[in-house]
Amino acid sequence: MGITSVFFPPELSEQQNLTSELNQGTRTDALSALKSLYIQRAGTQDEKTLEELDHQMVSEVLRHARSVIAHPSKKQKQELIRFEDYALGEIEIEETLEESVVDFEENLLVSRTIEKPFSVVAMLDTSSSMAGEKHLLASIAVAVLLLKVRSEHQGLVVFSSKAKTIKTMGVAKSIESTVLEFLKTKSRGFTNIAEGLQEGYLQTLRGRTPKTMGLLVSDGRATEGKEPIPFARKFDSLSVIHLHGPGSYLEGSKAMSEAGRGLCVEVEELFELPRAMYEALRWMSRLC
Repeated sequence: MGITSVFFPPELSEQQNLTSELNQGTRTDALSALKSLYIQRAGTQDEKTLEELDHQMVSEVLRHARSVIAHPSKKQKQELIRFEDYALGEIEIEETLEESVVDFEENLLVSRTIEKPFSVVAMLDTSSSMAGEKHLLASIAVAVLLLKVRSEHQGLVVFSSKAKTIKTMGVAKSIESTVLEFLKTKSRGFTNIAEGLQEGYLQTLRGRTPKTMGLLVSDGRATEGKEPIPFARKFDSLSVIHLHGPGSYLEGSKAMSEAGRGLCVEVEELFELPRAMYEALRWMSRLC
C-alpha cells in the first residue's frame, strides 16, 4: 500500500532554518533572479551573452538546491573484502574460515561500510500548465535530485503530450548540463502521464540496482493518452509528488502511488517542491 497525504516535520533546527531560508528565498530573490535571467536570455541573440546567462541561471538554481540538502543520509551496507585490499577494515575471522582454512593470512577477510546504491528515475510534468514561474521553480527540484543521487544512478524524464529523456540512467552527465537542458525545455502541450511513466520505467531497467524505482511530479490529472494506473504498477516502487492547484486531481496521484507501492507527497505551493523532492528521495533511498 502507498503512504498518502504526507507532510514532513523538520528533523533538525539547522535543517528547519535552511528550509525556511529556501522557502522565503524561492518566493523572492531566487525566483526574481531566475525570471530576470530568463527574460534577458529570451531577448538576446549574442552567443557569448547567451552562454554567460546560461551559466548564471544554472548557478542560481544550484545555489538554492544546495540549501535544501543539509546532510544527505544514504543507506549503507557492509561488504567483505580482502585484508590486503583494505587494511583499515574490521577483521572477520569466522567469515575467513568459512571461505578457506588454507593460507589463512593470504585469504584474511575484513569488512567495511559503503553507501548502498540507490537508483531512481524522476518524471516531471512539462505541459502548458507548468509554464512560466512553475518551470523555473521545478528546475530547483531537478537540481536537488541531481545533487542527491549519483549521476550513473539517476534518470530524468519530462513529459507533456510526449515524453523525453533528459538524463539517461547509467550514463554519467554533468549536473550543470542537465539543469540547463531542463531549463531550455518548453512547457507546452497536454499531460500524457502514461507516456511519462512508460518512458521512466524503461529508464529504470537500465539501472544498476535490483529495484525499479520512480518518482513522478504531477498534478495527477491526465489530459491525454492512456490510463496511467497500469503503468504505475510496473514499478517496484513509484512515489508521487502531487502539485495542488486549479484542476489538480489528488485522487489520481494517490491512486498511482498506491498502485506503485510508494509515497504520495502533497505540495500546496510550488515553492515547497524542492523540499518535497529531497524528503521523498530520502524516504525512497531507505527502501533499497
